[in-house]
Amino acid sequence: MRYLIPLMLLPLLLPALTLEQIEKMPRSYAKDFYIWRYLDQNISSKEADAAFYQTKSVNWKILKRFAKKTAQPGFAEAVECRFKSAKNLPAESAECTAIAITPYKFTKLSKIKKFEVLKQLSHFPDELRWAEVMALEQPFYELVKQSDDIFFKIFNNCGSEWRERYLNHPLPPALIKRLSTKRGFAQTIKLIVTDKKLKTLQESLLGIDADKLSHQSTFFLAMNALRHGKKSLAYYYLKLSHKKAYYRFDKDKSLFWLAMIEPESEYLKRLSESFDLNIYSLYACEKLGCRTPRVATPTFKSKNSDYNISDPFAWLGVLRDIRGKKSEELIDYAKRFATSETLGHYCFIMERASRYKTHYFPMPYNEAYASLSTDKKALLLAIARQESRFIPSSISTSYALGMMQIMPFLVKALAKEKKEPLNLDSMFNPAKNIEYAITHLDYLQKYLHHPLFIAYAYNGGIGFTKRLLTERGVFKKGPYEPWLSMELVHYDESRRYGKKVLANYIVYKRLLGEPTSLESVVKRLTRPESTDRFRK
Repeated sequence: MRYLIPLMLLPLLLPALTLEQIEKMPRSYAKDFYIWRYLDQNISSKEADAAFYQTKSVNWKILKRFAKKTAQPGFAEAVECRFKSAKNLPAESAECTAIAITPYKFTKLSKIKKFEVLKQLSHFPDELRWAEVMALEQPFYELVKQSDDIFFKIFNNCGSEWRERYLNHPLPPALIKRLSTKRGFAQTIKLIVTDKKLKTLQESLLGIDADKLSHQSTFFLAMNALRHGKKSLAYYYLKLSHKKAYYRFDKDKSLFWLAMIEPESEYLKRLSESFDLNIYSLYACEKLGCRTPRVATPTFKSKNSDYNISDPFAWLGVLRDIRGKKSEELIDYAKRFATSETLGHYCFIMERASRYKTHYFPMPYNEAYASLSTDKKALLLAIARQESRFIPSSISTSYALGMMQIMPFLVKALAKEKKEPLNLDSMFNPAKNIEYAITHLDYLQKYLHHPLFIAYAYNGGIGFTKRLLTERGVFKKGPYEPWLSMELVHYDESRRYGKKVLANYIVYKRLLGEPTSLESVVKRLTRPESTDRFRK
């Protein structure tokens, strides 16, 4: 079968990678991961260059390692400058300062250091223009006169504290009209609406023309209107948001909020008829007593497969094979994965074959988590489904590894805690990956007691989740809470991730014989004593 790549090219336990091995790997994110590892070995500059220029997607993880190995003039210095902290600015050279400085770092400088940085930037007009604005005593009034690029550079990158202190003033209508046609305005709207302290800025967004804005920006305007008690305005934005939305999840989100504003309308019924399975459609079905979207949980008697579940390149071969296939072809192709060992692969392909009208909730590798409580099993499975769809050899663009997508730095910390040698390749073994994930979840559950908050921490980190709960003014009692807070999580990935995991969790609880209602789980979110140790 074409999707089986000979593992002689890639031993699962690699004491050391060779350039020859790297060169034989197909260009992919998986290859980038092995290049990143190769660059950490004792290699020559020439070997580092040869490997680096085979990357599919260059990121700072690879750049930092490459900079330590290459002999190319100025490369290491430039990367070192890029990562200089604010406390080490201004740098010794103006060139280094120009590379290092960002609006956020500039906010951390003292007045004297700001002056020194401005002096160094005199020959770098692009950096000097925005830095001069930020150095003013009242920067907002100069900022609104600047070009769109300068406005977005400062407003979208200065950090919440500086934004709250210096920029919380009404945006002029003419500026809003001009910015609304620009791509950066979506980020500006999100930053304003998701920060409870920017009340004055939020008021300046009430009633703005959303015709040229994206679905997401229009939806944020609706949430902003609701927060300020403007139900009719929120209703208008939600209707527009629903019309603009492409994905069923986003359409369902708008329908949910239309139903919240008009409970007696037909919106809840329309939502209950959605083919997508998400927190919104689950809520509608609970309220109306209807069946949830179709769920499948297949099992197979056959255990072993000739497919190597731990080979990332074999999985990439599968993804290439199924691209563009019709439903009948996908169903036929999936049959070769009809074993308990490749249950995740089978479900991934079959869900695509159904055009995502059937939702697969498998429970593979159950011997690895058999001893857990039902609730923790549901949480583990909910996260695994969202992280990798149960593909043991998954590698993300940030090099998160395996079924539970564990980052290399966390693998290192967990290995140390367990007094085990570091072995990143072992993360492609589902049993070991699950073992490490359980240890990490044990740690998170010391501080967080709600599946949504645990999901936020698993995705964005426990520090992010602590700041979210203690500094952002969310998940408190009030109108439309805690649903409104779930829409106002400022980190895009974690906001969507948390909703997906929560829906998975509800479904797995039912499948595991311990059903719970979504509404009861959501209601707990405004009771800090039952959700986390960070709030009192």
